[in-house]
Amino acid sequence: DVCSSDLGISVKTIYFAEKPILLKNAFSTFRSTSSNINYNFFYRSEINTLINSLKVSDSDLLNSFSKNTRYEIIRSIRDNLIEIDNEASIDDFIPLYNCFAEDRGWRNFRLRNEMLNNYRVTLCKLNNKPIIAHLYLIDYNSKRVCLESSVSQPDDMRGSSLKSLIGRSNRHLHYSDMLYFKSLGFEYYDFGGYDNYNTADKKKMGINRFKAGFNGVLVYESNYVSYPLLVLFRIKKLLGLWSFN
Repeated sequence: DVCSSDLGISVKTIYFAEKPILLKNAFSTFRSTSSNINYNFFYRSEINTLINSLKVSDSDLLNSFSKNTRYEIIRSIRDNLIEIDNEASIDDFIPLYNCFAEDRGWRNFRLRNEMLNNYRVTLCKLNNKPIIAHLYLIDYNSKRVCLESSVSQPDDMRGSSLKSLIGRSNRHLHYSDMLYFKSLGFEYYDFGGYDNYNTADKKKMGINRFKAGFNGVLVYESNYVSYPLLVLFRIKKLLGLWSFN
C-alpha cells in the first residue's frame, strides 16, 4: 500500500487486497482486489485479467503456452538475435514509452507515486537498440507481479520482417520475465488486464489474442474508490485542476 499527496490531499492506494476496508484516511483506493461484491463507502468497478502461476517448472511453464506462442519463443531463443535485460533502468524505459505514446497521441510517461518503490523494468534489445520494454508493479506480500505497460517501436517504424521479429521477441521477453520473477520468489504473473468486452475493437482483440496465447487463468477482480475520493476526483476533473486516468 502507498500514500501519495495531490493538492494537500493524502491518498492511500492499496493493491491486491482481499477486500476494501475503512481506513483512518477517507481518501483511499483499492486496486485489483479479489472481492467482487459491493461495500458501503466504496464505488466498485469490475476488471478482469489473465494470471499465470509461476509455481511450476520452467519447462512445464513453457509447455503450458499455446502451440504458436511456444513456437515463437523457441524460435527467438534459437535465432539468438536479441539481448534481454531483466533488470533494466526506468531511464531505459521512458524514451521508448514516450516514442510509443507520441505515435498514439498519449501523454508522456509519469511514474505514479504508488509505484516508486515497487516497480521493475525489463528490456529487449536488437543490435544494442531497445525495441521492447515492460514495466511491472511488484508486490512481495502477495508474491504477484503485474504488467503495467508494454511498449515497442511505433508501427510506422517497422518493416514487415521487423514486426514479426518484435512479436516473437515480445513473447520471448514475457517468458524470460516469468522465469526471472520466479527466481525471485514471485508466484503469480499478472498480464495487467484482459478486455473481453470491446469485441469490436480489432486492436484490443489482437492484444487479447497475444495474452491468451500464454494460457493464463481468467480472473475477475474489482477496483474500489472511496466515495469521498471519487467526489474529489470528479470535482477536480470538472474544474480542470487534476488530470487522472
